[in-house]
Amino acid sequence: MPRHLLATLTVLVLFLAACVGADTPVTSQPSDPQPMPTSTRDLGDMQEGAVFIDSSDLLIMESYPVQINLHLVGNLPTPCHHFQADVSAPNSQNEIHVRVYSLVNPMVMCTQVLQPFDENVSIPMTGAADGTYSVLVNGQLVGEFTYPG
Repeated sequence: MPRHLLATLTVLVLFLAACVGADTPVTSQPSDPQPMPTSTRDLGDMQEGAVFIDSSDLLIMESYPVQINLHLVGNLPTPCHHFQADVSAPNSQNEIHVRVYSLVNPMVMCTQVLQPFDENVSIPMTGAADGTYSVLVNGQLVGEFTYPG
């Protein structure tokens, strides 16, 4: 048998051997989902990951008391990442810092595809004084609003 034909057959056999079981679908979610931690101190096996924010808007509800929401649209790195947001109380400069990130278990295999998100994050203003407040997401100014206390 010619040498190049033998090499071609060997490559073909190796390729076919690698495909055995390829008809089993790969799921993007773990079969035994882990509960999300209630705080960042309770991470366990979870690690912080990135988020990719495409748009952010402040929504001011005309209610009593006035309610403020931050509307965020973007993508998580994979379907196994879970959206998280931590909102700080207003500081002395009337800035409200929102830290947006994701949590993921690095031991779980996951499809490598972006996972869109569309989230509303409540900005608690209970007990806040009258004034103009700035909202920053991951250090970037999203907008300002005037709050009647």
